[in-house]
Amino acid sequence: MACYVSLSGPPVQAPAKSSLTVDVHNIKELSGNISVAVFKPCEKFPDCKPVDGKRIDVKKNRIQVSFDVEPGEYAVAVYHDVNDNGKLDKKLFGIPKEPYGFSNNYRPLVSAPSFKDCRISVGTGDTAISIKLL
Repeated sequence: MACYVSLSGPPVQAPAKSSLTVDVHNIKELSGNISVAVFKPCEKFPDCKPVDGKRIDVKKNRIQVSFDVEPGEYAVAVYHDVNDNGKLDKKLFGIPKEPYGFSNNYRPLVSAPSFKDCRISVGTGDTAISIKLL
């Protein structure tokens, strides 16, 4: 007597994707590259691992970059690697030497922001944010 197992069932749908477009402006030097990182909620933002990121060579004073993400809560961190050495250069006490920015245009005063400070919601449609480099 043969036994058959059916592998068919209700189709499993992939999670819906939305578009998150980040407009980075106030780029003062046309050199190096801009790194844009997208984060899901995490305790050690912005030092946790991003869910996506892109690096764009700087050729104009404003760039736009898009990400396909699932609807949810995110935060975005950006920095301009002016000297193209692959890292965000810092001054004394860890203060960035190179331009940087965060979603909600959050401006840190004494320490890095929390995820909550920079949190944005991405729904089922397209979401666009603007970040001004500091």
